Amino acid sequence: MNIPEPLTKIAHIFFGFISTLASLINPALTVTSAALFVIYELDEEFRLNDEAYQEIREYLYGASAALTILILKVIPA
Repeated sequence: MNIPEPLTKIAHIFFGFISTLASLINPALTVTSAALFVIYELDEEFRLNDEAYQEIREYLYGASAALTILILKVIPA
C-alpha cells in the first residue's frame, strides 16, 4: 500500500495524540496503545528495514502535545 509520506507522518502524530488523551478514560489504554505501536513499528523495522525510530519519534510528538495540553488543563491558572 503506497500512502503519501506526509499523510503517514500526520497519522503517527495523531495516533500519539489520541492514545495519550485516552488516559482520560483509562490510563491502561495509553500504555497499551503505546506498547502496541512500538511493537508494530519494531516488527516493520525487522521485516521491511523501515526506519522505526522516525515513526516512533512522530508518535512521541503527538503524545507530547497531548501531555502538554493535559498538564496545562490540570494546573489552575
